[in-house]
Amino acid sequence: MNPVSVGVVLTLLVLALIGMAWSWRRRGHAQRGLVVPAVPAVLDATGFSTDGLLVATTFAGRPLDRVHADGLGFRAPATLTVTDRGVLVDRAGGAPFLVPAGGAAGTASWALDKGVERDGLTVLGWSLTDAAGDDVPVESAFRIPPESQASLLAALRPSTPRPVDQEATDADL
Repeated sequence: MNPVSVGVVLTLLVLALIGMAWSWRRRGHAQRGLVVPAVPAVLDATGFSTDGLLVATTFAGRPLDRVHADGLGFRAPATLTVTDRGVLVDRAGGAPFLVPAGGAAGTASWALDKGVERDGLTVLGWSLTDAAGDDVPVESAFRIPPESQASLLAALRPSTPRPVDQEATDADL
């Protein structure tokens, strides 16, 4: 093996890693004004709760644009509990958040780098708050057992749930 070739490949690898770290840090700075709304102090749990995995949180209508704010860009085990005001998501390594009732709820087969069987992910729409106090719509995808998925969607939408299309526009949701 030619030492010059090895050197070039290693240099390109190091530059790629530096570029990825710079990009992730830049994304964090760009999203530093986004905050997860506070969870109300009193929530009445309806009794339904399930454990699962928070797969990804992305900006609504931009399925490849991961949310970096408040650790939402990382996978985490989560407990989803249906309450009188929506779904309380208590995740490992981050503050809990509430997905208000009446938001977009449905299923998907992929989210960013996670592909699963048809309708294997539960997608819940909610909003972060930016520095100006405006809502920024986001979607969180969860991997939960199929029987829990059906119960969760039924609790959120008493009528038949409408699947969330990853390429739908904000107006469609």
